[in-house]
Amino acid sequence: MKSTATIIDKKGKVQKGKGNSQQTTSSLNESCRNVFVEELKEIYYSEKAQLLAIPIMIKSAASDEVVDALKIHLEFTIEHIKRLEDIFYSIGESAIILRYEAIYGSIGPETSTKS
Repeated sequence: MKSTATIIDKKGKVQKGKGNSQQTTSSLNESCRNVFVEELKEIYYSEKAQLLAIPIMIKSAASDEVVDALKIHLEFTIEHIKRLEDIFYSIGESAIILRYEAIYGSIGPETSTKS
């Protein structure tokens, strides 16, 4: 059966075309899954970056209140990482960490591997 369908390509652009509705649905599902996995990877990397940055912030904190708040945040961050790893495992994806310049900028040169 031929139908007009809207699909999203790998770059996130919407394309309309005619094709087998089953193939179009499959393509759309694959595109949605790819977007979902890429977003999870970005969140995972952000959490891992925080895992490196928070101890540095704790060392340079000016008050005990800030230290306590950062320690609590570190505990939440560790839990978030575990949950994300569980999600990656449940959907059959490995947790490949994406490196973004913006993230490197937020954690400083102490944890950056750039040369």
